[in-house]
Amino acid sequence: MDNLFSNAVKFSHPGKTIHLRPGAGRDGFLYLAVQDEGPGLNTEDKQRVFGLFERLSAQPTAGESSSGLGLAIVKQLVELRGGQVSVEQGPLSP
Repeated sequence: MDNLFSNAVKFSHPGKTIHLRPGAGRDGFLYLAVQDEGPGLNTEDKQRVFGLFERLSAQPTAGESSSGLGLAIVKQLVELRGGQVSVEQGPLSP
C-alpha cells in the first residue's frame, strides 16, 4: 500500500488532494480506490503503468527519483493474493 500511496503523492503538486476510498467489493474482496490530482496518463502510459522499470511521461512533481518499480510491485503483490489492480482516469464513482 505504501507504493500505491507514495506514487499518488509523488505525482501530485503540493496542496493538491489525494482521495482514498476503501470499501467491500461485490465479490467480498477489499476495494481501495486512490485518486490524485496529478497530470494523468496518456494512452501509451496506461498500457505500461504496471510494467517493471517503466518510467512514464509524467515526472515527479518535486523532483523525486523514480525506479519504475513501485506500481509493478503493487500489481504483483495484489495478484499473488488473488486480487486485481487497474488504473482509470476521471472522477471516482460514489
